[in-house]
Amino acid sequence: MATAFENRREQSALPGRCDCEGTSMAVAITCLTTEGCVLEANDDWAGVADFVHLQIASAIDMNGKLDWAQGRRAQMRFFGQVHPAAIAKLHA
Repeated sequence: MATAFENRREQSALPGRCDCEGTSMAVAITCLTTEGCVLEANDDWAGVADFVHLQIASAIDMNGKLDWAQGRRAQMRFFGQVHPAAIAKLHA
């Protein structure tokens, strides 16, 4: 049986749109969990941000904050949670 970490690694990236610090950009969403995700943009992130709005696969809107940002990758922690069934449906 696969662990939760292995399942996250096997998931393909989901498309997303991120509004952060007055900028809107397309992102690839990976490692999606109920509590957050990793975002990869085409350009480097300016740094951590206290408020981020994320649209996941044109289906779910979440607000949160960036815990860390390094180069083109950043980790977002949600204010609230995404239901596990919604995550499974996105990857179906």
